Amino acid sequence: MKKLLLTLTATLACLGAFAQGKLSFSTDSIHLAYYDPAALKPADAALAGQGVASTAMPSGVTLVADLYGGTSASTLQLVSTTVFSATKGRWSSLNTTFNSPALPAGTPAFFQIQIRDNAFGTADLASQGGSYAGYSVIFTAVPQPSSFNPIYQHTSPVFSTWTDGTFNMDATVSAGSRGAIAVGVVPEPASFALAGLGAAALLIFRRRK
Repeated sequence: MKKLLLTLTATLACLGAFAQGKLSFSTDSIHLAYYDPAALKPADAALAGQGVASTAMPSGVTLVADLYGGTSASTLQLVSTTVFSATKGRWSSLNTTFNSPALPAGTPAFFQIQIRDNAFGTADLASQGGSYAGYSVIFTAVPQPSSFNPIYQHTSPVFSTWTDGTFNMDATVSAGSRGAIAVGVVPEPASFALAGLGAAALLIFRRRK
């Protein structure tokens, strides 16, 4: 009886593992991460329009790429984190099996790629802390039972809805390259408020003159 139970348990475990979906957390030349020219710190102005790379990082910052996945757009959880390669705009690809959250093979799942300053736990925290962050759109893709197809593959069997980039990177990467994830610094609401107060004070000062 014990042998039978052990056999059944092992069989179920194998079936469960087989049912888990797989994809490659990778990118291509039209889904690149790039530095937003309008959202860089002054010290990093030279990075404007370039692809994020291990050899092109903001001053004092190391950026990483996070893959979030879930069964809906509102249930995304961190699945995997990777570093950027020396190739502009690309992170180091990872073959990902979706154990947590469990995303079964053959069923469309929801994904988002987030870029962040590694000193912060999430892209949101990096943004709130006044550092670098970037986000892809939330998109769907179909995990596979055995092969690690790229997460950006629009065609069968992945049917990814991650839209192609529109930011032209012909000059900074290569002909036909497009940026899909803008990376930059977004000022916090408090920073906007201070800037507004400063502008108002300047106007008052000028009127008094």
